Amino acid sequence: MATAMTFPLRFGLPAKFTPIDLSADFETRMKRLHNQLASAAPNVSEAERLHLLLANQYAVERMLTEGVIYAATFLGRSDRNPTTATTAQFTVMVHDSAARGGRPLETITDALRSERPRAHTQLVDLPIGRCLAVMEDNRFQTLTDLLGRHTGVTHHVRQLQLIFPLVDRGQLAFFTISTECLRDWDEYVRIMAEICTSIRWADTGGSSISNVLDG
Repeated sequence: MATAMTFPLRFGLPAKFTPIDLSADFETRMKRLHNQLASAAPNVSEAERLHLLLANQYAVERMLTEGVIYAATFLGRSDRNPTTATTAQFTVMVHDSAARGGRPLETITDALRSERPRAHTQLVDLPIGRCLAVMEDNRFQTLTDLLGRHTGVTHHVRQLQLIFPLVDRGQLAFFTISTECLRDWDEYVRIMAEICTSIRWADTGGSSISNVLDG
């Protein structure tokens, strides 16, 4: 796993993304997101606000278990329904590559088609080089809500992931946007495309993961 100080790429994020402090405690994260919701969409119902808070907390828990090294939350009004809020998470991960040889993306594509048949894959050429785009829907259950009450709520999460091989390091970089606000998916695809075209190599002097470009 690469550390934040050795991540070799930079990227830009639109202004509505707010970095997530993955080291913060549960209460602090909830207060921050609640305040952001109150500012971005003050007229949403209490039920929707609770749903968005729960979805965000669930997403953060997954980030922590998956080894995310950078995360940010998008929060705004839905273009499809301006009376409601919309939210998504953007994350960056780095993992060692199991693929060997000179065609790691093709190897990964073959593995995904075999192991995750619902995933849609496509090779894309970006300024940094050839990458693999993966779009997938997943469903997960949370057994309790924010108050510890049993719910068994099913989360339908859609994600678009860009995989870029860091060949010299024997690693893969994963850039991912994910959301439960499926009505706004087309807008998130547009945002992800904008982020992907901004990815570039960091200066040779070194860069922190937090040194993202201005959106």
